[in-house]
Amino acid sequence: MSLVFKRYYDMKPAEYLIQVRIAAAKQALQAGASVFDAAANSGYINYSSFYAHFRNLSGMPPAKYRQLFAQNISRAVMDTTIGPLRIVASQDAILFVEPANYLEKKAGQATEQVPADRIIPNDPSGDLVKACMRELKEYFAGQRQKFDLPLSPEGTSFQQKVWQQLQQIPYGETRSYQQLAEMTGDKNASRAIGLANNCNPILILIPCHRVIGADGSLTGYVAGLAAKKLLLDLEKGGTKK
Repeated sequence: MSLVFKRYYDMKPAEYLIQVRIAAAKQALQAGASVFDAAANSGYINYSSFYAHFRNLSGMPPAKYRQLFAQNISRAVMDTTIGPLRIVASQDAILFVEPANYLEKKAGQATEQVPADRIIPNDPSGDLVKACMRELKEYFAGQRQKFDLPLSPEGTSFQQKVWQQLQQIPYGETRSYQQLAEMTGDKNASRAIGLANNCNPILILIPCHRVIGADGSLTGYVAGLAAKKLLLDLEKGGTKK
């Protein structure tokens, strides 16, 4: 039976099923579903398998696909002292704050194929993007230490746990990867903690820049070490006011 199927469809039944499921997931993401709902509704129980299959067939992670093609997503680029940042929001929460060229680098497609940024008028997603831009402007001016925005970073349960702990690091303070591991309850997970920290999709609002090396050295940051130093210096100055 499988030989007949392969001869007709030029693929194995299992490969065909994966394509059908990923196609269904794409439709769900375009309609604005969360990554986890898209995975579950397309028949996936194992999120890692869904992520691998989706990336293999589309050339990008499911969260990035949603950012690009969901119909209820607003996006805008804001100029800041650490370079232009792209802010992405659904109707419920901020999804991404990232370097403006990060989308093109990670999308798996040519820059001209990436849809244009847009703020949907009279829509909650557009209102959230504008609110985020306003709060970030206040932050860079040294007038804001906490953000009052709903956040919905999409990642694994472990990544979510790490990102929640990052939000507990006070403004103007830093923690080492080892300290962050202890905060999450696993002092031996500093390497995995570092990987999750580097995957943070919402810069500044989820302050991964406040994590440094055990010796006080600055470590990797998606916007660059110069940007990380600028943010830490800004916050040190802000605590003196």
